Amino acid sequence: MKIREKLLLVFLLVFISQACKDQEVLPNEQATSIFPDIGDEAANIPEWIYEEMSFFYFWKDELPSENPDGSEDPESYFYSILTANDGFSYISDDAEAIKEEITGTILAMGFSSTYGIFTNSDNLFAVVEYVYPNSPAEQAGLKRGDIMLKIDDEDITVNNFDRLSSNNAFSVTLGRFNGSSISLSDDVISIGTGTIELNPVIHHEVKDVAGTKVGYLVYVDFLAGDDDKWLNSLGDALASMKQEGITELILDLRYNPGGEVDVASYLASTLAPASVVASKEVLVNFEYNDTLEEYFRDRQGENSPNLVARFGENENNLNLNDIYILTTGNTASASELVINGLRPYMNVIQIGESTFGKFYGSYVLYDQNEPPEHNWAIIPVVLKYSNAAGATDFINGLQPDISLSDNMLEAKPFGDESDTFLKTAIDLIAGEDISNSRLAASKPYEPVYDLKKINLKNAQLFQLP
Repeated sequence: MKIREKLLLVFLLVFISQACKDQEVLPNEQATSIFPDIGDEAANIPEWIYEEMSFFYFWKDELPSENPDGSEDPESYFYSILTANDGFSYISDDAEAIKEEITGTILAMGFSSTYGIFTNSDNLFAVVEYVYPNSPAEQAGLKRGDIMLKIDDEDITVNNFDRLSSNNAFSVTLGRFNGSSISLSDDVISIGTGTIELNPVIHHEVKDVAGTKVGYLVYVDFLAGDDDKWLNSLGDALASMKQEGITELILDLRYNPGGEVDVASYLASTLAPASVVASKEVLVNFEYNDTLEEYFRDRQGENSPNLVARFGENENNLNLNDIYILTTGNTASASELVINGLRPYMNVIQIGESTFGKFYGSYVLYDQNEPPEHNWAIIPVVLKYSNAAGATDFINGLQPDISLSDNMLEAKPFGDESDTFLKTAIDLIAGEDISNSRLAASKPYEPVYDLKKINLKNAQLFQLP
């Protein structure tokens, strides 16, 4: 029997979003322990799924007691055996695409967006959250805050968004927001795909706030990349801000759905007090099913890195006592791990919306045969994490210290101090009063995070005039 030499550990929430990352799946890699080659000798795909899930799945004791007969559709079978409270495990029929995306260099347009839905309609609108530098989207002129109403002159709807957004090239008709409604404009942007680099450091700068050097970092994925290319990019950004003498940092995780736990540990270790990092305190503890828990303890001991993630020394440690973190409902998984993991050791000031509420991690499992006998991959939940104080199960998300709503219809460029989120953090650092009007501000829509599960009874207030 062969040995499974590498597994991919993912801490992310998968969103369906407009043409940002093509398949909208960005699992991230962590080389972990060596596992038996579970499932690679299975007779058919459903049987392979069952054997993998029987070893790795966090809720394996709730799986059916019998193997499948092999005639089931793999996707339908996979979702039929998930436990009722599992909204995170998923399956893909393109394992190669998933593995390619782990490198952080893919064929895409290069932007991320969020959707809303019009009142009493199945028509959608999309708003651009961010655009990757040097991407086809940026070169076409697409900007953060742009509202998209049509693709290839078709209204975007619940039924066609997947088809329209999967094209390799398309034109988008932009809309205008007048404070109460969205109307069509005459602006049309044509965008193609290209090989882009998904550097998750979207923006960073140093601001002078009442004589205090304040770093501002927009980070959208916990992604290491091939040969740690993107981990090094994160390190370079932090190093440059440290070199400029920052003593405060505003970390913008509003659009970060998660990623690799090793990258999350690295970032946390740059932010925490130096004493915490030097003593290698516990960042988070991991919990598995009984089989995996025993596997790790027997082979690696109680201090296995698969059972506990610790702070680690690095030259970019900022030795902060306070950290200001901007969040929305898009902030998930590894982003939440950083926030939750830091809270026992420093003053974490969370500004914005409640986070998504994902305290689970997954492995990417695929056929290890050479050549592979199939191209399916499953990404089941395999673990749950808690911080050093035991905090976990935050099903309603991590709650902000200062509540704000991220109104993308009035989005400002990153670094613009009229951005309510950024301005609030700056005011706090400067010791300014936080106005009641700012705290009471709300967005006039709720973003649609899963377009396949839209509840039209919760339609938004916008209408086309």
